[in-house]
Amino acid sequence: MAQTVLWRIGAFVVVVAALIGLGVSIANYFNPDSGIAGEPGTLLVIASTTLLAIFGWLLSGDGWRGTLLRTFIVVCTVLNIIGTGFAGYLLHSWFLLAAMLLAALGWIASQFFKVRRA
Repeated sequence: MAQTVLWRIGAFVVVVAALIGLGVSIANYFNPDSGIAGEPGTLLVIASTTLLAIFGWLLSGDGWRGTLLRTFIVVCTVLNIIGTGFAGYLLHSWFLLAAMLLAALGWIASQFFKVRRA
């Protein structure tokens, strides 16, 4: 029971961290003082954090465990977190990098505390 709660909390943390990253990216895109306003890389980060929020929501689903699609979503989620975090580092957006570190912790919780069926 506790593993189920931690697994769902991990997926929820991924979604929340992605939404925080999305908000930071949108603020950076429209804030001329950010130094990255209007840049194509910032738009790419907005798209990647939106996808990460969708992937986090899909990770919380229980109906299709063990399928190839789930494996694809899990791999894409971790690659998205790594890529977006690296972009945050290159764009000097430390709040975005912190959000991706939080998302990584959520991903770890969602993968290592998932319920195994007999």
